[in-house]
Amino acid sequence: MMRQFLTGLVLMLTGLAPVYAQIGNSSLPLDIEADHVDVLDAERRIIWRGNVNAIQGTSSIRAQQIDVYYTGNGAGNGGAGSWGDIDRIVATEDVYYITPTQRARGQQGVYTLATETIVLTGDVVINQGENVITATRFVTNLATGNSSWESGEGGRVRAVLQTRQDDDTSEGSDSPSNR
Repeated sequence: MMRQFLTGLVLMLTGLAPVYAQIGNSSLPLDIEADHVDVLDAERRIIWRGNVNAIQGTSSIRAQQIDVYYTGNGAGNGGAGSWGDIDRIVATEDVYYITPTQRARGQQGVYTLATETIVLTGDVVINQGENVITATRFVTNLATGNSSWESGEGGRVRAVLQTRQDDDTSEGSDSPSNR
């Protein structure tokens, strides 16, 4: 029994190391907590369930569940090394990603490492300062910086973008009488 516990603990701890760069500053420690954690060795998956909160520096991810899937391409015979690299991270139910300058919310978030893409779906709301954009699906490629928003079933993507006010610009200066 103790051996199984220690094996699970080693798998969890070694499984977290590659996640560091995915949440925030990879040089800082990752603090993750949940109501329950399952390590599924045969599936090469770790499941964090119930009020999951992962914090690294000034960035955090909150969700009801976060699943970390591994490629299985590692060396070794059944130990933590045989799990390989992280394939994808899936966060579900009330997903929040928060940094000092941005806040994103959705019902599911999937980060696929091979393609360096993040897909956030389900009543997506992204805030940056006072700017807000809403959609049903948001896709961003971390390598290229390209992003897209979609809304399905007759919905529309909506953005509320605040204009920058300079001190010497008076309100209403863009009216036809001021041109």
